[in-house]
Amino acid sequence: MKSSIAAAVMVLGLSAAAEARPVLVTADLNVRTGPGTGYPSVGVIRGGSNADVGRCFQGWCEISWGPLRGFSSQAYLDGFGPPPAVYRPAPPVYYGPRRYYNPYYRPYRPYRYYRNW
Repeated sequence: MKSSIAAAVMVLGLSAAAEARPVLVTADLNVRTGPGTGYPSVGVIRGGSNADVGRCFQGWCEISWGPLRGFSSQAYLDGFGPPPAVYRPAPPVYYGPRRYYNPYYRPYRPYRYYRNW
């Protein structure tokens, strides 16, 4: 019984941690106890900081930054755009002829088999 409860707690904890995604805070941002300006502020996140965001609803997101946990406006969070581009390495570049070139197309020298006249 205890092991099944522990397994359930671990699964729920891992799913909650996987839900958060990093964002950039674009300006000084109040962290509030609820989703709206009518809720009291519990702290301020400085602009340029990175924070973790959970769910967002109607322009307000659950946010965590260090010890601060609460809600903040989605308008001041950058990270909701398209995913970053994936850069692949360029294919290798070969200089000169390929390996099959030498045996078939080397310079024709018919006079090397003849002695000088």
